[in-house]
Amino acid sequence: MYTCAVTTSFLGCLATLFLYFRYILFASIGLPYKIICLVLFLLMGCVPLFVEYSFEDVLGKFYPFYRYTLYFIYIGAVILLTLTVIRDVLWFVGAKFDLCPAISWHMPLKANLYTVMIALLFTVWALYEGTKTPSINVVTLSSPKISQDMTVAVLSDLHIHRVICPQKIKNIIAKTNAQNPDVILLDGDIIDDEPQRVADITALLKDLKAKYGVYFVTGNHEFYAGYQSTVKTLQDLGFTLLENNSAVVNNLYLAGIPDTFTGEAYGKKADIKQAFNKAQNHQYKILMSHTPTDFKADNVFDLEISGHTHGGQIFPFHIFTKLHNKYLSGLYKMDNNAYIYVTNGAGQWGPQMRFLASSEITIIKLTSNK
Repeated sequence: MYTCAVTTSFLGCLATLFLYFRYILFASIGLPYKIICLVLFLLMGCVPLFVEYSFEDVLGKFYPFYRYTLYFIYIGAVILLTLTVIRDVLWFVGAKFDLCPAISWHMPLKANLYTVMIALLFTVWALYEGTKTPSINVVTLSSPKISQDMTVAVLSDLHIHRVICPQKIKNIIAKTNAQNPDVILLDGDIIDDEPQRVADITALLKDLKAKYGVYFVTGNHEFYAGYQSTVKTLQDLGFTLLENNSAVVNNLYLAGIPDTFTGEAYGKKADIKQAFNKAQNHQYKILMSHTPTDFKADNVFDLEISGHTHGGQIFPFHIFTKLHNKYLSGLYKMDNNAYIYVTNGAGQWGPQMRFLASSEITIIKLTSNK
């Protein structure tokens, strides 16, 4: 994870250097102030290195506030970068077609101030979107294989860690239970910290209620946090692990596989054939796969349920997430008449912030169309 922080910080420094170039370099201030600003902008880009859990040993109970504040600054810089690039592109296009004066690297002070103010408002909104209780997103699917109507609740990417607000988890549980689900599926990245450090928060999940039980699969972060301990923690809560195996609920065949992105590196390879080796033709087959994966000819299921992408979480990362994952968010049709639904997830990795990718509690309504 430290390598990820280094990479993210390097990219962050590239972004803040661009912001320094656009907002400070040509400003009418003295050289000493420009040097100070350069250092501050580079430090801003290195935020992912400064929010590591090791800082908790020094800051103690102030660590959560420290972490939220630094991430607010970092994501604010990302949003400001995005707005600045969009503004400059529009300005260049306008100048080319004689719709506005030619752009100069020394932007008018008002233009910069307005851009910064809009970025600040969007950053506040991103913090609200990341910390609020997710909305319910209802997806209705029908099939002649469904013998009776079923309500399936999907919770993915909770990313329970030591600085998440326990009340948010309680709210998610209450909102999920209020839908009276027949089955609850925990689709990976539920635990994102040393299980013993978040035991009290994870224990709240025992209040999840479903007529036919709660099932889970591992995401990449369960492997990062410790496969054995995270799986045991969730099993001790009474949840059923689906790992290249299955369970039958009425006429639903529920199968699960370990994370296709990380599992194999940890000795847990996804095996579709084993997961569906007991399936019957008349059953409606659901695959839980944390990372959205198209198995093409091996799409022997009716519906794959995935998470992992967070819907991009913070725009413009939607673009890079989409390039890395064939499916970003929502419902898609795949080969063999199979469908995949990729949920944005109920939580988020890293900064507790979202921008143009709202979190969700997914409720899948399965109905018969006989």
